[in-house]
Amino acid sequence: MSIKSKYLKKYQIWRVLDHFFGSGIPSKRFERRRNQITSKLNLEYKNKKVIPQLLKIERIKNISDHDFKNNYVKKGIPVVLEGKANEWLAVKKWSPDWLLENYCDDEVSLFDASIDNKSKVDYKVQQGTLRDVLEAMKIGDQSKYSRFNRILYDHPELIEDFDWKWLYKMRSKLSSGKTFQVFIGGKGTRTSLHAASENNLFTQIYGTKHWYLYPPENDIIFTPPITRSPYFHTLFDPDSADFEKYPNARHIITWECELKAGDVLYNPPSWWHHVTNKTNSIGVGFRWFSIRDSLKMSFTQTLLTIMSTNPPIWYATKNRTDFAKIFKYMNQKNNKQ
Repeated sequence: MSIKSKYLKKYQIWRVLDHFFGSGIPSKRFERRRNQITSKLNLEYKNKKVIPQLLKIERIKNISDHDFKNNYVKKGIPVVLEGKANEWLAVKKWSPDWLLENYCDDEVSLFDASIDNKSKVDYKVQQGTLRDVLEAMKIGDQSKYSRFNRILYDHPELIEDFDWKWLYKMRSKLSSGKTFQVFIGGKGTRTSLHAASENNLFTQIYGTKHWYLYPPENDIIFTPPITRSPYFHTLFDPDSADFEKYPNARHIITWECELKAGDVLYNPPSWWHHVTNKTNSIGVGFRWFSIRDSLKMSFTQTLLTIMSTNPPIWYATKNRTDFAKIFKYMNQKNNKQ
């Protein structure tokens, strides 16, 4: 048994109790209990002098679909399928200039993703056009990042630029959802550390993107706030680590990779990930939910996802192709509290 697993179960119990019953004084008690557990973990880390590790995510070529699903998807292990999408039309023709020429007037929802915003997660959503994003990319303006872009739903013919039959085939049995999410942003834009209970095959279409990944057992390290949302987040920043606030993060294993155009990353359910665009970038995530895969990776995250109220899981599922509605819901509820 690892040092972490000795304390994780107790930590998750208090986290779940806070999710269901926490408000006011009870919530503070639940938080205090979790803090006591993380303090004990930190003391044991120090006594045993646990050294952090940085691991490169495996890159493989020409793997069969059978071996990919059995060796990585079913086991919940991240992997980069190097050059898997090199022949897809999207990789061959999509670029910022191409988008500007053909889709610049598309309306987009802009989430606050400035690289300087490290103190909190902002759920505010602003409206703009794809031209706004693409022009910002040209001048290095990092305040405009089109995340969860709906271009493949507004222009469904563009799905033919992907090997969507292969993507659908990679889904687990008894899965829910076939969700495409496009990310268009300039050099330096990023998405802070977060986790969700879905499988994700992420294709890098244009440019280069850096990923940090952490297994879901690191919930106890990142101490995510209780938001009753299916979107789990933490304020721990791997690029500017605050070890005073997150002392146990000194001792963990970090997985990382860099995606280039044509690479496909398998990101398993409930794995924490922090993503930075190293250049101007276009990437597309393909997500699906499998209760079997999710439970195998993290019972707690799966339970909290299914029992979420901010928004309710039925609302999140209904709007899984329009993430802006989910953020707007969360922003409105937070403002009422």
